[in-house]
Amino acid sequence: MKKLKLLFATAVLSMTLGITAFAGEWKQDNTGWWYQNDNGTYPMNGLKEIDHSWYYFDKTGYMKTGWYQFQNGWFGFTDSGACMNPCDYNTLMPIGGPHEGWIEYSGSAEATARDLANGSVVYYNNRYWSDPNAYQETVVYDHDVAPEPVKNRFGLADMK
Repeated sequence: MKKLKLLFATAVLSMTLGITAFAGEWKQDNTGWWYQNDNGTYPMNGLKEIDHSWYYFDKTGYMKTGWYQFQNGWFGFTDSGACMNPCDYNTLMPIGGPHEGWIEYSGSAEATARDLANGSVVYYNNRYWSDPNAYQETVVYDHDVAPEPVKNRFGLADMK
């Protein structure tokens, strides 16, 4: 009886371990990278969320890197293809950027608040100055009013 139970347990375990889980996977050829969905199809001509990151695929299905302008803004994609833009917490889609110039700040975007805190944008009178190269600048003040203007108070003002 013990042998029968052992044989049955071994058979069940063998069948369980033999099941292949189908999931999407990344593939590469001489042209670039693409993603094959678990049903064998490929994302094309748009954004797709894969493992909590957004990727852009061209009309032939290849992953793109760099900056691309869409109807709702600019989107940056790293060398690994992941979108650099923070996500909108209402739509769970990447927010268009980079923005440049004085932009009204509502305080609602967590990513913008983080940028203000780490100095990659300059805040002044409930507006902020943003530049795609802002991360290279150092912000000295983030107060609305200073008693006297300080030379280079806003490092971005002198950018060319």
